[in-house]
Amino acid sequence: MAKNQGILGISVSHGRLALTLMKGGVVRKSYWEEIPTNVVEGNRILSQNLFAEFLREQMKDKGIKCKNAAYVIADSDIFVRKISMPLIDDEQLRYNIPFEFRDFIQGELNQYVFDYVKRQSDEDEASTINLLAYAVPLELLTTIRETLRLVGLKLIKALPETSVYETLLSTLGDEEEVKKERCFMDIGRRAIRMMIFKNGEFKLSHMIDIGEDHVIQALADELNVDTHLALTYLRNGYNECDRLPAAINAYKDISIEVLKGLNFYEMSDMTSRLKDMVLCGTGAMTEPLVEILKERVDKNVQTMDELFPKYNQRKEINVTYGSVGIILSDAVGVTTKNNLAVAGVKKRTNIWIIIASVVAAIAVLAVIGKFTFLDRVGVLIAERYKAQLIQDQIDSISSLIEGAGDLKNEYYHYTWDTMNEEERGRISRLDAAKLVDLIGKQGMKVTYMDLVKGAMTIDLTAKNLEDVSKLTLQLNEQDIVESCSVVSAKTIEDDEKTEEVESGVNAEIKVYLITKSSEEE
Repeated sequence: MAKNQGILGISVSHGRLALTLMKGGVVRKSYWEEIPTNVVEGNRILSQNLFAEFLREQMKDKGIKCKNAAYVIADSDIFVRKISMPLIDDEQLRYNIPFEFRDFIQGELNQYVFDYVKRQSDEDEASTINLLAYAVPLELLTTIRETLRLVGLKLIKALPETSVYETLLSTLGDEEEVKKERCFMDIGRRAIRMMIFKNGEFKLSHMIDIGEDHVIQALADELNVDTHLALTYLRNGYNECDRLPAAINAYKDISIEVLKGLNFYEMSDMTSRLKDMVLCGTGAMTEPLVEILKERVDKNVQTMDELFPKYNQRKEINVTYGSVGIILSDAVGVTTKNNLAVAGVKKRTNIWIIIASVVAAIAVLAVIGKFTFLDRVGVLIAERYKAQLIQDQIDSISSLIEGAGDLKNEYYHYTWDTMNEEERGRISRLDAAKLVDLIGKQGMKVTYMDLVKGAMTIDLTAKNLEDVSKLTLQLNEQDIVESCSVVSAKTIEDDEKTEEVESGVNAEIKVYLITKSSEEE
């Protein structure tokens, strides 16, 4: 990893973006932000263009200037297996590991990249090799690489989440601390991810179906505000709302589920001696929740910033631990056997090698075939090149003529001769009209529609909020739709009811369409 040029660690988890900049081997900056709805879902990027725009804005806002990036791949997007194999060399391992996943993955083996980390074997197991192996979809790596390229970043390293945790543990230095059996509780919006590590190595993970949304909804009900405002209040501790009785009760509900998860693990593994628990995620930033978990859980409970004070300034490492861990991975020697960052990249042919080969071939022909033969070959090549240029021009003009027929229907309100390139790149209004027809087929009425560049604003009436929600899911599945969300929705009041509309809701939805310019990108 190029330390002098700097490296930007990037992690997407629970709908949050974490960024950490390292230059000269020193962590310089570390930030995190909530990602807008419909850009990502949990760890998965829904819209490459919208995510790239958001990342670009965050880098500009935080003053981050960097060209190289390291990306944390969420374990939920890949397959992870602990494998024991006979003592064989690395070449045989690379050949055998894909077949260890054939019962777990979908599609062909060549659609995945397989990687592994060797584990230390016990003395009585000297004839075996213990591995933590990964199967990463090639399409996922390609999407990550292309998304970062839109921001001007080059992906030079990618590591699975488990390796990032192990990296952080190895920075503790003290061998006893590193090898402790330790549980990380990553408290997110919708769920809590429980990860167990022993001897500095990943052991298992478990999802607990409760998260910060339980607290946010309780505050929203208590304060009579929407959940977005309740989230803002919680993050900023507005009027100590995080200590309201409704919030305290929600914290207690979370603590009960955490205790259930710990008890389940300890009952399923009687050899467990778990005594340490580390809280991370945005939940670890809510002090009353941390206090209740420390009080109720019979363990040594710490937050991530308490365990790693060296990499913490304002407790942000509770959320940015992933982006911090991946840029520290080289320094502590944690690495996998392959470079996931370049997997699937097509190697570029060196043009100078081709030119040198052609020159060498011509030189040989000059010696063997006389100069007159070379002259004729040169004339033939030149004429074929001219003919190809003319053919390319003909193909371009033919394509323009063929497309003009369709464009005449789609842009009947324009004069084709005077249309500029921006106008020709706009969304087809015929396609936009089809979306309105689709809404009508769902038993809803469109009362207003506006199309500005690639964004449609649609006002409609529906029977209930559930129908509006189902409509957004259906619109998101359309080929020309990049994303769709509900801007507002309210129940139709008595004074608004008419003969045509007796009851229901008025809703405004925003539909972002895939423009021709974005397809070309």
